[in-house]
Amino acid sequence: MKNLCLLGLFVFILSSCSKNNEIKNMNTVDPATGKIETVRKVSALASYYVNGATGNDANLGTSTTTALKTIQAALYKTTNGVGANIYVAAGTYKERLYWPTSGASSAEPITLTNYNNGVVILDGINATNNAQNEMLAIASRSHIRISNISITNNTRANAKGIYIVGNGTDIQVTYCKISNIGWTTNGSAVPSSTDNASPFIIVGSTSTAYTEIYIGSNEIFNCNTGYSEGLTLTGNVQNFLIELNTIHDIKNIGMDMSGNYSWTGAPANVNYARNGNIKNNTVYNCVSPVATSGGIYVDGGKWINIEGNTVYANYAGISVGCENNNNTVEGINIRSNFIYNNIEAGILIGSNQPNSKVINSTVSNNTLYKNYSAGGWGGEISMQNMNNVSFINNIINSRSNIVVIASLGYTSTNLTFNYNKYYTLSGVATNITFDWGGNNSTTYSTLAAFKTGTGLDANSTYGNPGLVSATLPTPNLHLANTSACVNAGLPTYALQTGELDIDKGTRIVNSRIDIGADESAY
Repeated sequence: MKNLCLLGLFVFILSSCSKNNEIKNMNTVDPATGKIETVRKVSALASYYVNGATGNDANLGTSTTTALKTIQAALYKTTNGVGANIYVAAGTYKERLYWPTSGASSAEPITLTNYNNGVVILDGINATNNAQNEMLAIASRSHIRISNISITNNTRANAKGIYIVGNGTDIQVTYCKISNIGWTTNGSAVPSSTDNASPFIIVGSTSTAYTEIYIGSNEIFNCNTGYSEGLTLTGNVQNFLIELNTIHDIKNIGMDMSGNYSWTGAPANVNYARNGNIKNNTVYNCVSPVATSGGIYVDGGKWINIEGNTVYANYAGISVGCENNNNTVEGINIRSNFIYNNIEAGILIGSNQPNSKVINSTVSNNTLYKNYSAGGWGGEISMQNMNNVSFINNIINSRSNIVVIASLGYTSTNLTFNYNKYYTLSGVATNITFDWGGNNSTTYSTLAAFKTGTGLDANSTYGNPGLVSATLPTPNLHLANTSACVNAGLPTYALQTGELDIDKGTRIVNSRIDIGADESAY
């Protein structure tokens, strides 16, 4: 996560709108649980229609026959604190948009969506409002819904797709596609730290948080982000659910929940993303030309669950750390994820700063399969500065015999390893390497030696985990019915609220948890 330029808060003269009393079914998503609830009530919601082919901005915009021509004109029709729907007809709209108003409540938001299932494209090439770097800019607004809008082709310094800054509550972005957002069109260019582009970024920039955020079922892809990320939550941001998104072909980190960056403007005590869930996303081909880039990254965030994701072919799979010194990251749960065929570690955890640590966190029930495709020295799990972190019930299936767990010259204390299933390329129990202790490391060449030397992994075993299909690049990492991982996890494993397996199924079947991300029915 690198320094970005913040917009000032814009001031616009807002147009008044007419309101129609209608009975509406409003779908709302609870960011804590992900449940979609339908609220049927009488509401004063205005409806505006946009048609780039037949509309006219001099029209009222209140019907398809009096449609407006531009989306921005429809946004200006809304009134602050009043719910409204904006329906956009299929077409390509050459606009850079500013969102001027907030909705009334979660039941009466301002909604921007497509009309009649049409494909709506917001295209930055030769777009209006050229001085704005963002395709869609939102400053301190609440009760907003954005759905089924494609945003593409924004290339410039500090280019952004969706940019939300300031403070507010109840933001939902669903079924959108964001592509070709970049600092340059040259896919081979090597960025410096000042080269940044952000396809989707939320910055909590004040002492009041941006909160109750739902980002679901979107696709973010083919973006040249430089030193930035495909999806970013940073600063004073809390209570979020990011689920069912597909993020791929990003030239750096896929998604980043970050903290402790002074440029956000948030006070230090709340300057970090927190209290969130990252669930059932697919993240792949997120590779920086200059740095280790995780598919999913928590950098300075706290109290975040990373669950049920499929993460492959990135530089690193899932990374949890802290790039800013004198800070701690805590309460991160990495559980029930498929992590395979990444260039370096499947999981990279711990801070690389001397006075920062990852603490009080858990890595449980993940399936790590043939990561470190770069070859050579390196672990399926690589560790940096951390304290009180548990590694339980994981399948750790290495593509080599060289290093399975690597301590990267940092200090890791008060660790728990147990009920893990290890397997290496040779299939021979004596061909497994643990590099332990950093610069003054001890190398253990068998699981038995590792247990004796460290006192860890007392109930862990070596052997074929019994996966359905172990063929790259598209393995099936569910458990076969003969797998030794079935009903073999920690007998006293205590489920957390809402904890599920990789398929969003029951996490414990037949009274004992399985090892790995899949909970079988066997």
